[in-house]
Amino acid sequence: MVAYASYTAQEFLTSPDDAIFARLVRSDAVSGFSQFSHKQGWSWGEAVRLMKSACKQLIATDIRYSDVGVVLEYRIPRREKRLDAAFLFGGTIAIVEFKAGSSSARSDALAQVADYCLDLAYYHAESQGLKIVPIVCSTEAESSQVVPTSDATLIEDTQCVGGADFAALLTRIANDDKKKPSDNISHERWCASSYRPIPGVIETTVSLFNKHGSDDINAALADRDTIDRSMQAIEGIARDARERSQKTLCLLTGVPGAGKTLTGLRIAHSPEFMKAGWRSVFLSGNGPLLKVLKAALAVDYKDHQGCTKAVAQRHAESLLHSVHAYLAEAQKTGSPPSESIVIFDEAQRAWDAAKMQKMAARQRSFGAVSELSPPVAATSEPVQILEVMNRHAGGVMVVALCGSGQEIHDGEAGVGEWIAARNLSYANWRLICSPSAIERAGVNAAGANLEVWPSMHLSSSIRSHRASEHADWVDAVLTGRPKDARQHMDQAGFPIALVRRIDDARAWLRKTTLGSRRFGLVASSGCSRLRPYGVEVAAGFRKELDYAEWFTAPRGDLRSSFALETAATEFECQGLELDRVAVCWGWDLTVGDGELLPRTFRGAKWTNVRRAREREYTINKYRVLLTRAREGMVIWVPLGDESDPTRSPLEMDRLADYLVDCGAQPIRHSVNGPFLP
Repeated sequence: MVAYASYTAQEFLTSPDDAIFARLVRSDAVSGFSQFSHKQGWSWGEAVRLMKSACKQLIATDIRYSDVGVVLEYRIPRREKRLDAAFLFGGTIAIVEFKAGSSSARSDALAQVADYCLDLAYYHAESQGLKIVPIVCSTEAESSQVVPTSDATLIEDTQCVGGADFAALLTRIANDDKKKPSDNISHERWCASSYRPIPGVIETTVSLFNKHGSDDINAALADRDTIDRSMQAIEGIARDARERSQKTLCLLTGVPGAGKTLTGLRIAHSPEFMKAGWRSVFLSGNGPLLKVLKAALAVDYKDHQGCTKAVAQRHAESLLHSVHAYLAEAQKTGSPPSESIVIFDEAQRAWDAAKMQKMAARQRSFGAVSELSPPVAATSEPVQILEVMNRHAGGVMVVALCGSGQEIHDGEAGVGEWIAARNLSYANWRLICSPSAIERAGVNAAGANLEVWPSMHLSSSIRSHRASEHADWVDAVLTGRPKDARQHMDQAGFPIALVRRIDDARAWLRKTTLGSRRFGLVASSGCSRLRPYGVEVAAGFRKELDYAEWFTAPRGDLRSSFALETAATEFECQGLELDRVAVCWGWDLTVGDGELLPRTFRGAKWTNVRRAREREYTINKYRVLLTRAREGMVIWVPLGDESDPTRSPLEMDRLADYLVDCGAQPIRHSVNGPFLP
C-alpha cells in the first residue's frame, strides 16, 4: 500500500465524507504507522473539506479538470512519514502539507514539504522532469506568501496559503500548467510508479544493523542494477566456496560513489549467508568512518531501546570493527576466527609491509602495544587478513572493497597489494577480481586460480542521484581534460557552482539545500594556506573535533556540518557523503600547461611534488572531496593575496578559469541576496 486513497477530482468530490474518512482509517490501521488519534481525525476532516472545495472550483473552471488526480497520505519509503496530499495535473504536481488550526507556515512544515518534493523529484519515476510545487496550507492563515527556492534545486517556490485561498491557488496552478487538462496524470499510474531512493551510508548502516526499515533498504539496493549484479555474483561465489571447501578472495572495485560500502553492508546481512550459518564481519581501516557510523548506530539504538548511552555504545562497538584491532586480536590466539566471511571496506587503504613495520617500531618506542593497535609484524595487512582466514580448514571468503583512485596517504597499498599477497603466499586461493583491478594493479592477469569478472566492478555512481556521470566529470577535471569534462556536466540535475569568496559558498549552500538535507565544507588536508580565510586543516586542530557530531548533529548545533565553521578533510569524509558540499580548493593543486600540479607546503613556501606516488595521493585527495556530494556542490577558489607569495592570485585565477572551462558555473552573491552569473 503506497497511498491511503486516490481518486480523480470528480470521484473525490462525489464520494461521501464518511466513505473517504473510513477508507483513511482502514488504511491507517494496516499501515504500520499507528498514528491515528482524535487530532488526526480532525486534521483529515479539515483537509478533506478544503480539498473538496478546491476540486469543485477546478471542475467549475474547466470540466476537463474532472480527471485531475487526487492522492491522500502517500507514503515516503524509509522516512516513516507520509505526504498529506498530491494533486496531479498534466505537467505539474502540487504537494500539500496541511497544518490544521495553524495561522502560519512554520519552518518545520516548510522543511517537511520540501523533503517530500525533493524525494519525488529524485526518485519517483512518474514525477521525473515534471514541475513540482510545494504547498503549505495553514488553515487559519489570513494571508499568503511565497518562500523562494534557488534555481539550483529541482522544485518550485513554496506556496504558503490559508484555507480560504487554497482552492484559488490550485486553480491558478492548474491554469498555469503547460499541458492540456486532458493530459492529466493518472492517479493509479502515479501511485503504482516505481520509487527508487538511494540510501546514504549512515542511513543504510543504521537500518541494516538495527533492523529499522531494513526491507526498504534492501529493496532500494536490489533495484540498483550494478549492485544487484555484483551481489548475486558474490552469493554464487560463496556457495561454491562452501560446497567445495574453497578459499576465495574477491576484489570488488568501483568508482567513487558507486555503492561499495552499501554492497558490503548488504553482503554482511545476506539472508543466504545467515541461513547457511556463515558468520560475517565488516571491517574497515577508515577510523573516522567507523566513528561516525558507530555514533549513528548508538543514537538510534538508544532511541529505539530506551537503554543507557553506555549500553548503546557497547552495542555499536560490537557491530563494526577496526581492521587493526581485529588483526591484533587474531595474532594473540593463532586460532581460526569465528567468521567465514570477511568484508574489508576501503581495502585500497590497507597498509603495506613498510607501513606495518613503521607502526610496529612506533609501538616499541612507546614501550607498549595497545590492543587496538595494529599487530607487530612486517607483512602487509592483505597478507595478514589472508593468513588469519587461511587458518580455517574449510571454505572461506574475503571480500575486499577497493575504490578506484582513492589512495590518499603514504603506506596505503592499493589493489595491487591484495593481488601480490595472494600470488606470493596463498596461490591456492581462488582470486576473482574485476578488469579494473588488474589494470590498476599493473600485474599480469595470467596465473592459477585467477578469474576476471566484469561483475566485480561497480562502474556507475549512485551517490549523485541525477548525475550518473559525475565520477567521469571529476576524473576528466583531475586529468586535464576540460572538453571531456563538459560532456559529462549536468547543471540541471547536479549543479556545480564556482565562487571566489567563501561567504558566497556558505550562502549558496544555505540557499540551495532544502528540507532536512545536510551540507558542509570540505577541504584538502594539504592546504594550510586556507588558514587566513578561517579554514583550518592542521591535524592537531582536527583531532580536537568530534566528526561524528559533524556528520550527525542537527541544524542549530555548532558542532555540526551545518554551522559551516569547520571543514572535513579527505580523511574525515572518505566513505561518507553529504547532500551538498562546498569544496574549498587550495594552492596544493594548481593548474599548469594542460595538467594539474600537486604541491606540498614546507616551511614558508610551496614546493612541487615530484614522486609519482605522492603526486597521485594529492590528486586523489581532490577526487575524494569532489565526489562527496549527492545533490550538488559549489567550489570555492580563493582570490588570493598579492602581498602573500604563498597565496598567489594568478594561480587561483588560472584555476578558476580552468574549472569554468570544465563546466562549473561561476556565480556571485549580490547585495540583495540572489545569485548572479
